[in-house]
Amino acid sequence: MSEFKPSIVNIAEICAQKHVLNFILSPGSRSAPLVLALLRHPQLTCRTMVDERSAAFIALGLAQQTERPVGLVCTSGTAPLNYYPAVAEAYYQQIPLLIFTADRPPEWLDQNGGQTIHQRELFGKHCRGSFELPVDDAHPDARWHAERLISEAINLTLWPVPGPVHINVPLREPLYPRKEITYSGEVKIISVASTQKILEEKIWDELAAAWQTSQKRLIVAGMHQPNARLATHLRKLLSDRSTAAVFDVTSNLQEALELHHADMILGSEHAETLRQLKPDLLVSFGGPVVSKNLKTFLRNYKPSAHWHIQPHGDCIDTFQSLTQIVPVSPEYFFENLLRILPERDTSSGKEYGGAWRRLEAKAANSLRAFLQEAPHCEFAAIHSVLKALPRDSHLQLGNSGIVRFASFLGLAGTRGVKVNSNRGTSGIDGTVSTAVGAALATPNMTTLITGDLAFFYDRNALWHNYLPANLRIVVINNYGGGIFRILDGASELPELTQHFEVEHRLTARNTAADHGLDYMFCDSAQSLAVALPKFFDPKDQPAIIEIHTDKTVNRETFLKFKSIMREIS
Repeated sequence: MSEFKPSIVNIAEICAQKHVLNFILSPGSRSAPLVLALLRHPQLTCRTMVDERSAAFIALGLAQQTERPVGLVCTSGTAPLNYYPAVAEAYYQQIPLLIFTADRPPEWLDQNGGQTIHQRELFGKHCRGSFELPVDDAHPDARWHAERLISEAINLTLWPVPGPVHINVPLREPLYPRKEITYSGEVKIISVASTQKILEEKIWDELAAAWQTSQKRLIVAGMHQPNARLATHLRKLLSDRSTAAVFDVTSNLQEALELHHADMILGSEHAETLRQLKPDLLVSFGGPVVSKNLKTFLRNYKPSAHWHIQPHGDCIDTFQSLTQIVPVSPEYFFENLLRILPERDTSSGKEYGGAWRRLEAKAANSLRAFLQEAPHCEFAAIHSVLKALPRDSHLQLGNSGIVRFASFLGLAGTRGVKVNSNRGTSGIDGTVSTAVGAALATPNMTTLITGDLAFFYDRNALWHNYLPANLRIVVINNYGGGIFRILDGASELPELTQHFEVEHRLTARNTAADHGLDYMFCDSAQSLAVALPKFFDPKDQPAIIEIHTDKTVNRETFLKFKSIMREIS
């Protein structure tokens, strides 16, 4: 009767002791010893998803919400290749994933064996670290080595920068041990003490002097997790009218900051208006920003100085103006900046914040008037959904047109809504799966707004036994990749319909029926207004609302919106 290898059993125990408690598994033979060790551990929660690509994005959604590492386990060969899109997304979103890939022993590589490929360092530079466990653990040093590597890998998922870490696990047959598993608490654990990077007083003096001599200061917040203390510090800084703050739709600062329509404002074609908004000092923090208008504006109207606040030293120069990396957390930076600054500045630069606020009022009024007259279209439908979001709920924004429209519309009026979107690599793959993972992590209502192509591309996100009742999926169905009709140059291509939009006649009705979701269909503003309250009612099962829109009307309406935006001054 075969036995479990101690080093494999100890993976489960080390993960439990280091609080890696959630695992997404995919079926396979080579991974059986590790899967069984995890499944039978009393402290671990394991869920099984057949599709590895979807499984990886579900893990990403879980980790995105919990801010703790989530484990992934799959068999050998092509299976781990399906993890790659989610691994890349996690790398650029800085989300902790702990990836275990079962493998054949190394002597069988390139020997025409089944499901045997080069798995070492499979994810290349898109991982914070890559490890391979020893094949055999008969010697005590081999077990020590394996335990040490597991601790090191878990630590790397969170420190110094969160992200995915890969552990390749070569396993010999037999793969289905039949003895009971005994977990020993006596395993080697290596921890990393938490630290806080701080700046020397000399550096603070230099930064404070530069801040005070700047007449026009602009803070840009990119993708960020909710942080109440950070929001409080920013509100205090903005009492100085020489300072303005622009926040991304994924920054989770919509309730703290005033400029909900900066993306609209910066779509203006009035050069004098944009020149007035050019900052002397730009201070940015967080991850990527959605707004192309913001990126274009800051690249064309470069500040004299640009500080990027981040806890690591990577050189990220999105706006082509970076002059100073400040390697601390944004919360620490703004809290201490307030501490060392004198009373609020009353210099002539106070008009800078006022200019932004005047344009914000104009943009909000223009948008309100436009939406009152707009026909039923995807832009207006997304606005209706955003207005109907329940308080203290979670929002997942799909890519392509969805997140761009949300950026233009803004999130003014939402209360306690946490926003996420896969803007690390900005692909449409995995949007449904990520939302499923996010919903599994919280009892709060979790709403995904996605386009039809992204929805159908990722339908396997619903193919498992763990669909949470708090999941709501909004599918904006224009029967193809409608964004190509509003992209400069693409809309006039003769190949547009067949090869770019990939026109189809699919609906989500059968998918909802296949997987046991409530289903609603809307094809007008009136039917949507009636359906949304019912859609967001608490239910015993998840729900899909499918909103049909016409591609031609979508394009005409959005072009009219852009013409209004261009005239803001």
